[in-house]
Amino acid sequence: IQDAIARVLNYQSSTGSFGLWGPGSGDLWLDSYVSDFLTRARELGYEVPELAMMQSLDNLQNALTYDIDLKSQGSEVAYALYVLARNRRASVSDLRYYAENQIDNFTNTMSRAQLGASLALYGDQPGAERAFGSAFALAKATSNASVWRSDYGSALRDGAAMLALAAETKPEISSVKDMIAYMAALRKNVRWTSTQDEAWMLLAARALASSNETISLEVNGESHAGAFAKRVDGAELDLGPVTVVNKGSEPIEALVTTVASPSQPLPAGGNGFMIDRKYYSLDGSEVNVSQVRQNERFVVVLTVSEYSNWPSRVLVTDLLPAGFELDNPKIVGSAELPNFSWLGQTEYAHSEYRDDRFVAAFNRSGNENRQFSFAYVVRAVTPGVYAHPAASVEDMYRPEFSARTATGRMEVSAE
Repeated sequence: IQDAIARVLNYQSSTGSFGLWGPGSGDLWLDSYVSDFLTRARELGYEVPELAMMQSLDNLQNALTYDIDLKSQGSEVAYALYVLARNRRASVSDLRYYAENQIDNFTNTMSRAQLGASLALYGDQPGAERAFGSAFALAKATSNASVWRSDYGSALRDGAAMLALAAETKPEISSVKDMIAYMAALRKNVRWTSTQDEAWMLLAARALASSNETISLEVNGESHAGAFAKRVDGAELDLGPVTVVNKGSEPIEALVTTVASPSQPLPAGGNGFMIDRKYYSLDGSEVNVSQVRQNERFVVVLTVSEYSNWPSRVLVTDLLPAGFELDNPKIVGSAELPNFSWLGQTEYAHSEYRDDRFVAAFNRSGNENRQFSFAYVVRAVTPGVYAHPAASVEDMYRPEFSARTATGRMEVSAE
């Protein structure tokens, strides 16, 4: 957590605002989210520099002084108000005005829940109950359509945030048990989750952890109080199963997660995207890299096709075969590769050098060409026969939309 605090503060600008890939400004929801993280970390005793914290809160307060359209920016306003309330810097009269007179203009579940949680922080329990009731009613009436949202959200994320905030509120909001049932049903219908979904589900689980204290189990013949979790590898499981018996009077839910590598190479496939990967020699000739020689350099060209026309935050990851390493840790264009004039220059938000992969992020407005290409350079370094992992593309906050190339094998021979 302390390392995470240091990393996010590296992305803070002099105005107190934050950026996704470096210091930035203009995204009030992101500013509120990071400030929320810093607030929660400080409450738990982690070291958050006072100046950085004050600058982040001043930035939120300053942003709320502008004339903001609630129908289009309600999620940003509600989050900023919540973080300020948690730091005792919100105006309770503003909170009551928004919750009592403007709540219909807050068009997502999380925003209304944040208004409720903010009122509870100032001791207005009846107002909090009404706001959470409005949030829950909206959640049940809202479809789970995959539409563009500037607040990185989804119906699952909003529901998890509502439940987390309601369970954190003391005294607890009266509809928490109904919210748990709603979220359990919603989660079962969602196959793919974003980092936002996962973060808020974790916060909800933590807020509800006290209810696990009454669980009574028998694990492999021994008594166990409270929730039980264990990670078991395949070899250990072969030697003996894990037996869990519920000794309590109330039913409980067991969740088993399996992690494994595919037994056969995966074919290309996807939903909402298509991605193609080709290799070229430096003179511009396309090559097959199933067999290459040590120290040869190649230009990797990735072409992504989008089938949607909405704005999106797209992440492309190309996992390298173990015998390759990145020769140039950035996206390259025709200026650096004279034999690739057809590539042009691609606008990207971020590119990242890692030992085992190349990562690039793109902010897509929805108005550009639905297909874009970019390139980077690799070198064959270590002789051997290797798995050739897939390259993948995903919509970071609608993870059901993704695609991958086929996997395979390749060989690097010594010079």
